[in-house]
Amino acid sequence: MPETVDVTIPVRRISPPDGQYFFGYYDLPAADTAGRHLAHRVRFRDRFPTPDDMAVLGWLPLPARGGGPDGECPFHAFAETRAWNFQQGAMLQWLPSSPDTCLYNTFDGGTFGACIHNVRTGARRRLPLPVANISSDGTAALCINMARLYAFRPGYGYEEAPDPFADVAAPADDGVFRMDLATGGTRRILSLAEAADFLGQCGEAVAGRKVLINHITFNPSASRYLFLLRTFPNPPGAAWATFLLTADAAGGGLRHHPVQGAASHYHWRDDDGMLFWAWATAADGQQLVLISDRTDERRVLDRSFFRSDGHCSYSGDRRWLLYDSYPDGSTPDRLRALQVYSLDRGAGFTLGRFRSEALSAATVDLRCDLHPRWMPDGRSITFDSIHEGFRGVYWADLASVMQG
Repeated sequence: MPETVDVTIPVRRISPPDGQYFFGYYDLPAADTAGRHLAHRVRFRDRFPTPDDMAVLGWLPLPARGGGPDGECPFHAFAETRAWNFQQGAMLQWLPSSPDTCLYNTFDGGTFGACIHNVRTGARRRLPLPVANISSDGTAALCINMARLYAFRPGYGYEEAPDPFADVAAPADDGVFRMDLATGGTRRILSLAEAADFLGQCGEAVAGRKVLINHITFNPSASRYLFLLRTFPNPPGAAWATFLLTADAAGGGLRHHPVQGAASHYHWRDDDGMLFWAWATAADGQQLVLISDRTDERRVLDRSFFRSDGHCSYSGDRRWLLYDSYPDGSTPDRLRALQVYSLDRGAGFTLGRFRSEALSAATVDLRCDLHPRWMPDGRSITFDSIHEGFRGVYWADLASVMQG
């Protein structure tokens, strides 16, 4: 089985070969302008974490364009945490509001929280709730119940503590919390009960079904946020239903965007446009579609190129889309495609395909998605991959494609 196929751009591994390294999700700030790329280091890759398993947090220096062999970049460790998973890590990310400062989730003293950490001085400050998303100015966070999320998908939540609302279908005391990152002040701005009631008013059959929030993200100005409300599979192993909702910064102004029960990865284009792999219309099936939050107007993007679900993100200038794929099930090589799309030219490019591993239904959340991420220079990216037989962080130079 080949490790890579048809790689057309310079790619190099920036993590050492002495462990399992990964960053995590595709829409978190992984690198700062000083060229420090955050990463997790763990001891295993073939099972889910237990409460005793630590992830070491650190940073890797980004390479000079085109130079150096694989694994040349040393790992600078600065912290450990028990609150992590293989899909989104510890929500480790740089904070734009303070130089040298990152944030990650923690589990200490029997409770979940988050830590703001200055990697230069070592100064740390604990916050009372774990973070799911941070505003683009680094001042506010959206927080959800990570224990409930673990019960739903172990690759996304945290296992250290049980969900206190496990027996409640749509609790009034759980939902979306907003946290001030300067003061640590928190308040619930929307309950799961309110979200479920609103969906019922919109004609969706959610009454009595156990629900949770799986993904949640501010728009660029943090004036509104979107979230995916999902139902627990019943019976276990059955399909879940997904509902796309948005709300204003205070939790009001709810809007329902019908997706026929199916919506996946997304990225905000601007304060109104939401790029989604979702049902465009009941007749069209799932497509990569741009949805207006204000009007629900929808525009499908190049259905001949975007033919399957992928992790999508706009470049800073909104002229390019970064994309990837799940393994091609039609071949035994289980290759994941790394792709970029020019919105100016209306043309997509496959940058290479990378081997992945076969997993069972019980272990699918252990997968190593590419999760490609734009770097601050706007001309290079990083991604996670397991094609060498271990988890690694890889850097790629897109200059030749973007200038072509």
